[in-house]
Amino acid sequence: MKKSKYCLLLLLAISLTGCFSNQQLNKSTRLIGDWILKGGVYIPGVTKHKPKLTINADMKVSGFTGCNQFKGRLIAADGSFTLPVVSSRICLPELVTQEDNMLNVLRSATSIEVINDTLVVDSGNKFLVFEKTNAR
Repeated sequence: MKKSKYCLLLLLAISLTGCFSNQQLNKSTRLIGDWILKGGVYIPGVTKHKPKLTINADMKVSGFTGCNQFKGRLIAADGSFTLPVVSSRICLPELVTQEDNMLNVLRSATSIEVINDTLVVDSGNKFLVFEKTNAR
Protein backbone atom coordinates (compact mmCIF):
# COMPACT_ATOMS: atom_id res chain seq x y z
CA MET A 1 0.00 0.00 0.00
CA LYS A 2 2.81 2.39 0.93
CA LYS A 3 4.60 1.73 -2.35
CA SER A 4 1.49 2.50 -4.40
CA LYS A 5 1.02 5.82 -2.54
CA TYR A 6 4.57 6.87 -3.39
CA CYS A 7 4.12 5.86 -7.01
CA LEU A 8 0.87 7.82 -7.20
CA LEU A 9 2.51 10.91 -5.64
CA LEU A 10 5.48 10.64 -8.00
CA LEU A 11 3.19 10.34 -11.01
CA LEU A 12 1.17 13.37 -9.86
CA ALA A 13 4.31 15.45 -9.32
CA ILE A 14 5.66 14.59 -12.78
CA SER A 15 2.38 15.43 -14.50
CA LEU A 16 2.07 18.78 -12.68
CA THR A 17 5.65 19.69 -13.57
CA GLY A 18 4.82 19.09 -17.23
CA CYS A 19 1.77 21.35 -17.00
CA PHE A 20 3.72 24.21 -15.44
CA SER A 21 6.50 23.86 -18.01
CA ASN A 22 4.00 24.02 -20.87
CA GLN A 23 2.34 27.11 -19.38
CA GLN A 24 5.71 28.87 -19.12
CA LEU A 25 6.65 27.84 -22.66
CA ASN A 26 3.29 29.08 -24.00
CA LYS A 27 3.73 32.42 -22.19
CA SER A 28 7.25 32.84 -23.59
CA THR A 29 6.23 32.09 -27.17
CA ARG A 30 3.41 34.66 -26.95
CA LEU A 31 6.00 37.33 -26.06
CA ILE A 32 8.05 36.74 -29.22
CA GLY A 33 7.67 39.34 -31.94
CA ASP A 34 7.80 43.00 -32.82
CA TRP A 35 5.89 45.41 -30.60
CA ILE A 36 5.15 49.13 -31.05
CA LEU A 37 4.52 51.35 -28.02
CA LYS A 38 0.91 52.56 -27.92
CA GLY A 39 0.47 53.82 -24.36
CA GLY A 40 1.87 54.34 -20.94
CA VAL A 41 4.85 56.70 -21.04
CA TYR A 42 4.72 57.41 -24.78
CA ILE A 43 4.50 61.07 -25.83
CA PRO A 44 2.79 61.09 -29.28
CA GLY A 45 4.03 63.43 -31.97
CA VAL A 46 7.47 64.03 -30.48
CA THR A 47 9.34 61.75 -32.87
CA LYS A 48 8.85 60.45 -36.41
CA HIS A 49 9.57 56.86 -35.38
CA LYS A 50 7.51 55.30 -32.63
CA PRO A 51 9.21 53.53 -29.72
CA LYS A 52 9.32 49.79 -30.23
CA LEU A 53 10.44 46.51 -28.71
CA THR A 54 11.48 43.23 -30.34
CA ILE A 55 11.57 39.98 -28.38
CA ASN A 56 13.37 37.06 -30.04
CA ALA A 57 12.88 33.33 -29.41
CA ASP A 58 16.03 33.25 -27.25
CA MET A 59 14.49 36.07 -25.12
CA LYS A 60 16.99 38.64 -26.38
CA VAL A 61 15.35 42.05 -26.68
CA SER A 62 16.12 45.13 -28.68
CA GLY A 63 14.25 48.31 -29.22
CA PHE A 64 14.01 52.01 -29.83
CA THR A 65 12.97 54.61 -27.24
CA GLY A 66 12.17 57.40 -29.68
CA CYS A 67 15.79 58.56 -29.68
CA ASN A 68 18.16 55.76 -28.68
CA GLN A 69 18.47 52.04 -29.39
CA PHE A 70 18.69 49.46 -26.60
CA LYS A 71 19.54 45.76 -26.28
CA GLY A 72 19.21 43.30 -23.48
CA ARG A 73 17.46 40.17 -22.30
CA LEU A 74 14.02 39.25 -20.98
CA ILE A 75 13.74 36.83 -18.10
CA ALA A 76 10.23 35.54 -18.81
CA ALA A 77 9.94 33.52 -15.59
CA ASP A 78 9.89 36.62 -13.39
CA GLY A 79 8.95 39.22 -16.01
CA SER A 80 12.09 41.30 -15.75
CA PHE A 81 14.38 42.88 -18.33
CA THR A 82 18.11 43.42 -18.26
CA LEU A 83 19.09 46.27 -20.58
CA PRO A 84 22.86 46.63 -20.41
CA VAL A 85 23.32 48.38 -23.78
CA VAL A 86 21.72 51.74 -24.58
CA SER A 87 23.09 54.04 -27.27
CA SER A 88 23.59 57.66 -26.28
CA ARG A 89 22.46 60.14 -28.91
CA ILE A 90 21.57 63.69 -27.95
CA CYS A 91 17.78 63.96 -27.71
CA LEU A 92 15.14 66.62 -27.27
CA PRO A 93 14.21 67.06 -23.58
CA GLU A 94 10.79 65.47 -24.22
CA LEU A 95 12.45 62.41 -25.71
CA VAL A 96 14.88 62.17 -22.79
CA THR A 97 11.88 62.08 -20.44
CA GLN A 98 10.09 59.49 -22.58
CA GLU A 99 13.26 57.38 -22.85
CA ASP A 100 14.00 57.52 -19.11
CA ASN A 101 10.42 56.54 -18.28
CA MET A 102 10.36 53.71 -20.82
CA LEU A 103 13.69 52.23 -19.73
CA ASN A 104 12.80 52.57 -16.04
CA VAL A 105 9.56 50.63 -16.56
CA LEU A 106 11.37 47.91 -18.51
CA ARG A 107 14.17 47.63 -15.93
CA SER A 108 11.79 47.53 -12.96
CA ALA A 109 9.03 45.41 -14.53
CA THR A 110 7.09 43.30 -12.06
CA SER A 111 4.80 41.66 -14.60
CA ILE A 112 4.53 41.11 -18.34
CA GLU A 113 1.23 40.00 -19.80
CA VAL A 114 0.02 39.35 -23.35
CA ILE A 115 -3.68 39.87 -23.98
CA ASN A 116 -4.65 39.15 -27.60
CA ASP A 117 -2.06 41.20 -29.55
CA THR A 118 -1.30 43.61 -26.70
CA LEU A 119 1.75 43.40 -24.43
CA VAL A 120 1.48 45.12 -21.04
CA VAL A 121 4.67 45.70 -19.05
CA ASP A 122 3.88 46.84 -15.50
CA SER A 123 6.37 48.16 -12.97
CA GLY A 124 3.87 48.83 -10.20
CA ASN A 125 3.48 52.58 -10.56
CA LYS A 126 3.97 52.93 -14.35
CA PHE A 127 3.25 50.73 -17.33
CA LEU A 128 3.87 50.33 -21.05
CA VAL A 129 1.31 49.10 -23.56
CA PHE A 130 2.65 47.65 -26.81
CA GLU A 131 0.71 46.45 -29.84
CA LYS A 132 2.04 43.53 -31.87
CA THR A 133 3.10 44.59 -35.37
CA ASN A 134 3.62 41.10 -36.79
CA ALA A 135 0.55 39.30 -35.48
CA ARG A 136 0.46 35.63 -36.43
